Amino acid sequence: MNSTSLAGRLAEELLKAWLSGDVGKIHAEFERCMSVPVEAHDTGEQERRQLLQAVAGRMMTCSDLLEIGNDVPNLELLVQLLGHMVRWN
Repeated sequence: MNSTSLAGRLAEELLKAWLSGDVGKIHAEFERCMSVPVEAHDTGEQERRQLLQAVAGRMMTCSDLLEIGNDVPNLELLVQLLGHMVRWN
């Protein structure tokens, strides 16, 4: 996976952290995603950053970040969105 945009790279790192199962790494990536400025010269990049922050913000509210299933149906969708963001680049 090689992303050219900042949003794509951050989405890739968040996805890698989630796949690692390390909750500490996941939370560190949440912080990185939420701290990136939304403003960008490129409108597409700005929209990707906004989407990334929305996904990260929603993931942060999940009761169990590592459990995809009936209890957390939105988590699977959020992880899929991260994957799409990585591939968009």
